[in-house]
Amino acid sequence: MPKSLQEGLFRLCREKIAQDASFQHSGKNDVGTQADGKLFYEYQWHRMKQTIEYVYANSKFYKNLFDKNHITPETIQNWEDIKKIPFTNPQDITGNNYEFLCISQAKVEKPVTVYSSGTTGIKKRLFFSQNDIYSILQFLSVGMNTVADENETIQIILPDANQQGIGTLLRRALEANKMYAYTTDMMDSSESQIERTMQNKPAVWFGDAGTIYRITKEMEKKADLKTLGVKVLFLTMSPSSNAAIDYLEKTWNCRVCTHYGLTEMGWGMAVDCACKRKYHYNELNVYAEVIDPLTGKNVPDGAEGELVFTSLGREAMPLLRYRSHDYGSITRKPCCCGSLLQSLSYVRKREESIIRLNEKAEIYPVMLEEVLYSFDAVVDYQAFIERKGDKPKLVFKIEVLENREGLATNIAQAVYMIPEIAENMQRPHVELLEAGALKALCYEKKLIRETE
Repeated sequence: MPKSLQEGLFRLCREKIAQDASFQHSGKNDVGTQADGKLFYEYQWHRMKQTIEYVYANSKFYKNLFDKNHITPETIQNWEDIKKIPFTNPQDITGNNYEFLCISQAKVEKPVTVYSSGTTGIKKRLFFSQNDIYSILQFLSVGMNTVADENETIQIILPDANQQGIGTLLRRALEANKMYAYTTDMMDSSESQIERTMQNKPAVWFGDAGTIYRITKEMEKKADLKTLGVKVLFLTMSPSSNAAIDYLEKTWNCRVCTHYGLTEMGWGMAVDCACKRKYHYNELNVYAEVIDPLTGKNVPDGAEGELVFTSLGREAMPLLRYRSHDYGSITRKPCCCGSLLQSLSYVRKREESIIRLNEKAEIYPVMLEEVLYSFDAVVDYQAFIERKGDKPKLVFKIEVLENREGLATNIAQAVYMIPEIAENMQRPHVELLEAGALKALCYEKKLIRETE
């Protein structure tokens, strides 16, 4: 049977403690029960202290940052003291990536270039050692094991250029955990994706949320998706609206889970809680905070703010208090599923995706998708904001399966009923595109772009 994330993380914690001579704890030999949650978090603090000492000794960036702010590793004695460490911002890495590197370049196993917004945003270069990759693969297996048994097959639908991308990394991790996995290209035809499913009979589809949505739209009338044996659709790479999740659950008659990850923290990080519509995350390797993005102060438990992450135990390029620009909330009280792990809300927006109309009103893609994906004909979209006249206006290019009479008008009216739009914007303009028109843009992040 699939295992809870807590069960998997506690197992990894036991393994790491067994190999960590510097961590001493008497009277505890097993962290696999709820009573051992205390030990799990003691070890998390131990890893935090190790990480702080490590970067101070090996990272030019953090040595300078600490010295400039008159702090040392000895200054940080408890979780509250973590707030004394200044934030690391995405722009700090741009052009300074080698100052973060804690090992020689010869020991870097995998360098990764990340763009904050398509190919036009901030460019960051990240480094991972062989040990980092191993730790990441361990968690990817644990995360997948929350939805799949060890003897089940997974179809991975992710970018995987020359079989060196995250798709192949995940496949290798799953195979090491006795799961059979295979990759398909995101640009493969929907017919091809279904053919591979019929051949291999996977229990889980894991992949890009937009691609899985597209495949479902294009194939729901050509194949009986409910009979293919897929038990779980595991969505990643972009936030998913409730409208899209509900549609997929109904059409496939299976469980739909979502995944939250951040390349800076090692791709995989959070998976759905059994209680639905929230996550538990990799607390063994990541420490998370939530701050007010304007003041930088930590917000109360359960309040929404900007997510800030610290990577624990990373060898090549640890990051302390990294501002993700993603928005969510964290609840530390015990979860309804019985887990002692913290609960992370769904991450539905990030700073670069938000259009602020005034001090009180904002719009972002998932807000629009709740309306757009309620129309059966809609497959994909692009959204633009036009700033002409007294009020701005949304302009949509929407790919549809069929151009029904009055569809553009109905979509525009439905979007215009969103309060933030009705009160602050002109009526939207909708242009309908033929099926397949936007497929080539599937790799792009969903943003509301400015018109020229």
